[in-house]
Amino acid sequence: MSPAHSLLKTLSGALGRAARPLLRRVTRGSLPKLEGTIELAGLEGAVEVLRDRYGVPQVFASNERDLFFGQGYVHAQDRFFQMEIGRRAGHGRLSELLGESALELDRLSRTIGFGRIATSEKAPPPEALRALEAYSAGVNARLANEPLPPELLLLRHIPDPWTPSDTAAWSVVMAWSLSATWEGKLLHAAAGEENDSYGEGLHPHVDPSLGSGAGSNAWAVGPERSASGSAMLAGDPHLLLGIPSLWYEIGLYGGPYSVVGASLPGSPGVVIGHNEDVAWSITAAMTDVQDLYVERFKEGDTRLYEHAGAWREAEVKVEEIPVRGRREPVTHRVRITLHGPIVTDSSAGEQDLALRWAVPEPVRLVTAGLAVNRARNGDELLAALRQWTTPSQNFVYAERTGGTGWALTGAVPVRAHGGEDPVPGWSGEYEWKGFAPFEELPKGDGLEEGLIVSANEAPDAPIPGSYHPRYRRDRIETLLRATNKHTLETFRGIQADLYSAPAHALARRLAGLGPPPGVPDDLWRELTTWDGRLLAESRPAAVARVTLEVLLRRMTRGLPRLGSPLPAGVESYLVGLVPNLLDNLDDLPEETLRGALEEAVEVLKESLGPDPEGWRWGALHTTDLRHPLGLVGVLRAFLNRGPYPSGGDVYTVWVAGFNTGGSSFGPVTAGPNYRFVVDTGDWDRGWSVIFPGQSGHPASPNYDDQIGLWHNVRYRPMVFGRKTAELSARHRLVLKPGQ
Repeated sequence: MSPAHSLLKTLSGALGRAARPLLRRVTRGSLPKLEGTIELAGLEGAVEVLRDRYGVPQVFASNERDLFFGQGYVHAQDRFFQMEIGRRAGHGRLSELLGESALELDRLSRTIGFGRIATSEKAPPPEALRALEAYSAGVNARLANEPLPPELLLLRHIPDPWTPSDTAAWSVVMAWSLSATWEGKLLHAAAGEENDSYGEGLHPHVDPSLGSGAGSNAWAVGPERSASGSAMLAGDPHLLLGIPSLWYEIGLYGGPYSVVGASLPGSPGVVIGHNEDVAWSITAAMTDVQDLYVERFKEGDTRLYEHAGAWREAEVKVEEIPVRGRREPVTHRVRITLHGPIVTDSSAGEQDLALRWAVPEPVRLVTAGLAVNRARNGDELLAALRQWTTPSQNFVYAERTGGTGWALTGAVPVRAHGGEDPVPGWSGEYEWKGFAPFEELPKGDGLEEGLIVSANEAPDAPIPGSYHPRYRRDRIETLLRATNKHTLETFRGIQADLYSAPAHALARRLAGLGPPPGVPDDLWRELTTWDGRLLAESRPAAVARVTLEVLLRRMTRGLPRLGSPLPAGVESYLVGLVPNLLDNLDDLPEETLRGALEEAVEVLKESLGPDPEGWRWGALHTTDLRHPLGLVGVLRAFLNRGPYPSGGDVYTVWVAGFNTGGSSFGPVTAGPNYRFVVDTGDWDRGWSVIFPGQSGHPASPNYDDQIGLWHNVRYRPMVFGRKTAELSARHRLVLKPGQ
């Protein structure tokens, strides 16, 4: 970066920070109403909303319909701009609001057909439809009765009414982000070719069949491992870090529901949390639910393709994508074969590749999720999960009666052949044979060991997937076994753990090489005695982790860079290359390791200066919370937060993943944006934290008030029930039936 550019960036940041108080005052008039009474058409009875100091609402209603109406209302109060972005991503209409920068995501959405999937479900369960309609009515009541969010005022946009199909479309986007293995298959095929460009002496030690993702953690212990004598559970899902958070904590009480936990704005119910009888959390199962088929189209005809000795005609959809700032919409043509859409029509590629995906059934997902919310024990929870579709998840649960367990759920394709690479679509030999029955999917309980751990690792069953290496899973289990009787405080310590097994293993190997030029003796001694924790303030952590990244970049130098706007599969694939590399550390030539170490030293000098005293992992590796409109000059400091020096990496229990194989070590793109720990014997002692805060309104005090808690792995009370809600209430809003 040139001095002039650096100066301009500094001035821009200073001006933005100076403008923050003014922008806060200007936008304060659009803050939601948190106190008093509002009369709303569509309610059958009164709905009471009690909020604590952190803005977390507890919603009380006399019946189920009013309860979800109330949830839709408060979701829209705090997060409607986020919901608007989400549904537009699902329908492929982001460019209409945000302009050219969102066009590639819209192309992907239209190609895969997120919106088409959302509206194609056959015979959706009526119970879930009623919940979605009530939820939508609550969202629309908020839009009709309170000011629009400041972002929509700034964009001069009047939103359409919310519908159940909007909830479905956003849920399809979420399912895609947890299922995209097709990109890894393209890289797998590229890595399998004879190619010497992966780095000196590294290619023989790379097994490209391994995969990984940022993932999540969840664990439970039984009464015999708990100081209270009750089962305990911890969960911290790792999704995209940004502002606002993807998660929204809420308590719901009405009809058959008495539940609290993390919900997704745009959908009714909670995704993870607890009711009066059972607590649960989830981790991505990483099951392979996508295949690529090489289609053979007739020469001179882009519509006719071959399958099993016959010519078939592909369905062609012509999509018109409105783009803000353009007079005419962009025309996007989508070809669909019996295997799925031709994904290479919207990305670079010489072959015509069709994508088959075990597509979600969004309304069935809502049905399953709401049944989990009502479950009174593990058996009822498992019964609810029979209806779960894509994305595949591991559910970990703990019962008030002391039981613990886990189950893999979702669609698991049964393949006759293939799976790792693109397969011939014309032969007819690689079709799916259906899906594995829920009864045959892996399950377990904690009766024998007294503990359950899930961290995206491969199950014991031979199910194809893009699984995470076992580093986090093994570390969690080690820490659980190290304490005889666990408390919420020991669980907190595990969620805060920053030990990176890959970086530590590499550091031990490097210690035998001797210090390279430019590394003083005191820093080298720190590296040789380093404990493997990637603390933000650690110097040896910086040296070891940068060297590991240099090795990974050399290893993947010959791989293509895919231009996907949601490259979940690419990141999963690249991170998963590390285990085989480390298993063969002793076989790597010394000159290869020394060269990587010397390159790492040069990276540290260029990034942090020539003085090793300033080399800190957190100086390279930062968390930068970016708002969708945070790229706009003066809005940047008003809407964004950070950067914050951060420890960890994708292999630590406290996940802090960045774009592996890229040109930098930040910003942190994925991590635990929600944490909670509960003791089933006393729900009043539950703890949780949402990063960076509950509200999506930049003028709200709850926009960023949990950042300090999160960074220090501290929590706030996880309010549950009428009594605790009354004691913690700072605001009381009553929604009453009216005209």
